[in-house]
Amino acid sequence: VPMHTIRRLYFYAVAFITFEVVLWGLIGLLRSILSTQVSAGGDALARALSLTLVGVPIFALHWMWAQRTSAADEEEHSSTLRAVFLYGALLATLIPITQNALALIDRTFISLAGLDSILAILGGSQTWVDNLIAIFMNAIAAAYFIRVLRRDWTSLTDTENFADIRRLYRYLWLLYSLLMVIFGAQQIIRFLLYIPSNLLGQMSRDLFINGLSLLLVGAPLWYFSWKTCQDALLQKGEPNSLLRLGVLYLLALAGVATVLSMGGSVVDMCLRWALGESMTASEFVSRVSGAISVALPLGVVWAYYGRWLHHDINTFGDESRRDGLRRLYYYILSLAGLVAAFVGMALLVSFILDVLVGRQIWGADLRLRVSAAIATLVVGLPLWLMTWPRMQAQALLQGSVGEFARRSVVRKSYLYLALFASVIGGMISAVTAVFRLLQAALGSQP
Repeated sequence: VPMHTIRRLYFYAVAFITFEVVLWGLIGLLRSILSTQVSAGGDALARALSLTLVGVPIFALHWMWAQRTSAADEEEHSSTLRAVFLYGALLATLIPITQNALALIDRTFISLAGLDSILAILGGSQTWVDNLIAIFMNAIAAAYFIRVLRRDWTSLTDTENFADIRRLYRYLWLLYSLLMVIFGAQQIIRFLLYIPSNLLGQMSRDLFINGLSLLLVGAPLWYFSWKTCQDALLQKGEPNSLLRLGVLYLLALAGVATVLSMGGSVVDMCLRWALGESMTASEFVSRVSGAISVALPLGVVWAYYGRWLHHDINTFGDESRRDGLRRLYYYILSLAGLVAAFVGMALLVSFILDVLVGRQIWGADLRLRVSAAIATLVVGLPLWLMTWPRMQAQALLQGSVGEFARRSVVRKSYLYLALFASVIGGMISAVTAVFRLLQAALGSQP
């Protein structure tokens, strides 16, 4: 690593840390001055003053060096570390603005509903003055760094480094806002599933209010973040960027994994009820409400971003690359289905053997085991059957398409991983079985 890169890393790292120290020191200072709680004023004021007095000169020294060298040297001006610092500073100021706005809105709704403010999802012990001060100070800092960024963009001769970090910045906002929307929807769905037992009761009102607050803040952020990412597709290098593909893969596969695991939990609970476990209808709804409330919003994410993933893959001009990207998606799903199907089958065979040899009588333990086995099998086997035959059929084709599929690194990795797990797992099982038989033959175990 060149010496000037290490030096650049040092100055920008120190500048970022001291910037945060100074900013939150000033926020703490204003909160102490305007606080109505006299008891906590002394320590808070001393802490804020110490952060500010120590941080200001160190930040000023390092940030002035960064600005001076950036103005004098084009390499410094367009460096990746400078872009990371500036976009990182924006994240470090705009996210606290969002969090404090969420805390302010949520706590207001909680108070209007007549509930204790401690039930708010964020800032339950804060005041509106605390939130407004944090919003105001972070907004000033964000405005300054937005101004610096705009000035840098107008004077850059090589924009590649800044474009890469800007793309990462946009998708971080997308993921952050989408998580807020998912969590907000999950809270509201859980509230709706609680309605039959306690309509608008104390236990569920905070779920609804927290979820509504998350949606009110997160939904507009998600809309503008996703719209920005979509509008950026008109720019050079954006449509086929690896980061965009990676995010779409992440969202689609995370949706699949969550929906299937939560679906398995619901199937398991249904089987336990059908096999005689004692529970009322309201208890059943209560037990499956958590899984359903997570599965529904993640199912929407899977459907929506899975469609965009396939759309983006189809935009590639190279047919072999399109097939390779599709293979990656299907082999990942096939591997997940294979593992779940194997686990479910192993649990089911273990249950059958225990019943056949009379090791255990029917009861709560066996009911839990058979329901878990069937639920895992019901989730995993259809997924594997929907994906593996499709990939196998492609690999058996004649011509270049089949040859590329057979030579695919993804396919070979899948096959060798399955073979490796089978051999090692079979060896461990065989060793265990022989060990138990020898123990019995030698009389050390019955």
